[in-house]
Amino acid sequence: MRLVLSSFAVVAISAAMSMGARADDGSDAARRLLFETFDKPEARLFVDAVVVEGDAAVADWRQGDLGGRAFLTRKNDGWTIALCGGDALKDSATLERLGVSKTHAEALSRRLAAEEKRLSPDVVEHFSRFDGMAAVEADGSHSPVDPHHKPIP
Repeated sequence: MRLVLSSFAVVAISAAMSMGARADDGSDAARRLLFETFDKPEARLFVDAVVVEGDAAVADWRQGDLGGRAFLTRKNDGWTIALCGGDALKDSATLERLGVSKTHAEALSRRLAAEEKRLSPDVVEHFSRFDGMAAVEADGSHSPVDPHHKPIP
């Protein structure tokens, strides 16, 4: 009986440690940065999904009638919002052109699709509303990068 309890304890501790590692993938910090940058009392921000692979993340967001996806990069322990866009940011080829490795780009794309399947179609529809792509400055302002959905070089 003692051996069974010990085995159970080892399995339970291992599961808790792996869940803790998953929870500490940086998604909470990326989510906080989005809120700190864009959430306003008159225009509440909703971040519906954040997926992280390596030093890259994609987040689905809504604010009022608008919505889109944010591409974030991590350097050391800090996140930077590099771009906001629409459907292009769910495509692994776009993520590769942004400098994400093929393996991580495919995983981001696959995981984002899985997260979006859990959301209502009305919510997911918001993420396509962002027209083109825009670089995001530290103060949250945007500069057009791809105003007409032209391929990223």
